[in-house]
Amino acid sequence: MIDFIHRLLYDLGMTGQTNEQADLPPHPTQAEIVASLEGAILSGRMATGTKLPSERAFAERSGISRTALREALRTLAARNLVEIVPGRGAFVRQPRSTDGARPIDTLLRRSQATPRHLVEARIMLEATSAALAAERAERGEIGEMADAIDELNHTSDPIRQARYDMAFHLAIAHASRNPVIEIMFGAIVPLSVELMLRSLTDASVADVSLPYHQRILDAIRQREPESARLAMTEHLAVADRTYGADYDRTLESVARDDLVRLLAPGHSLDDMLNAALTDPGPAVRAHEGARGAHVGAPEPDGHMNE
Repeated sequence: MIDFIHRLLYDLGMTGQTNEQADLPPHPTQAEIVASLEGAILSGRMATGTKLPSERAFAERSGISRTALREALRTLAARNLVEIVPGRGAFVRQPRSTDGARPIDTLLRRSQATPRHLVEARIMLEATSAALAAERAERGEIGEMADAIDELNHTSDPIRQARYDMAFHLAIAHASRNPVIEIMFGAIVPLSVELMLRSLTDASVADVSLPYHQRILDAIRQREPESARLAMTEHLAVADRTYGADYDRTLESVARDDLVRLLAPGHSLDDMLNAALTDPGPAVRAHEGARGAHVGAPEPDGHMNE
């Protein structure tokens, strides 16, 4: 099948290759636009940060209506493939390991997952992640882990503590150089933050758990994979010894009951989680990837540049 988008971008001077024999559809549908753009992005032919043609140019060369084009872009934005920036246009979006978190988070909550289930899964992922990071982490990444620990140890605010606690764990996942581990961990970030808040607001848990961060970091810095694996396993297993009955309650009930005192009037648990994951420092910013100067919030109607 011909690649309509590839030919369109060539015609607009955005690529150096084309297929002169392509049998281009005279009036591509919205679904064809979505499928072609999605294929070009997923295959890497449209790299992160690539700016799409202006709305006018796209519509004129493709023959698709601008209304259909806007709907196509909204679909791609909902799939986390493009970002639409006010006054600048549409850009291929930087992929993030947490992109899959929302649907999986909903599924896990509906499955009545407990802290025990989450800890078992995190040990499976993060013990291996720590061991791989001990083999593969670069000096700058180790520095980011150290910065996250330092920030965590110098704040008493539980939201900021959770922010830097997650920054530390995300940095390790990134340093594993295994995108499958990184994405799998990213999918359980919201639930993990809730569990971190449960631990950080309970001195009987935090006093035992937090010192393990330095042990994990030391093992990674000294290139000792098995020591890093063991330290991470023991760190996450603290909940088994200290959570009591909470360990086998649903994650949802633990979060709602135990964290409600942290919420300001009129705010929800989701607000608190968003705050914990917003601007969490260099470790998470490196993990998420540089988004570039073009990144911003989408316009309400999803329009591209004219």
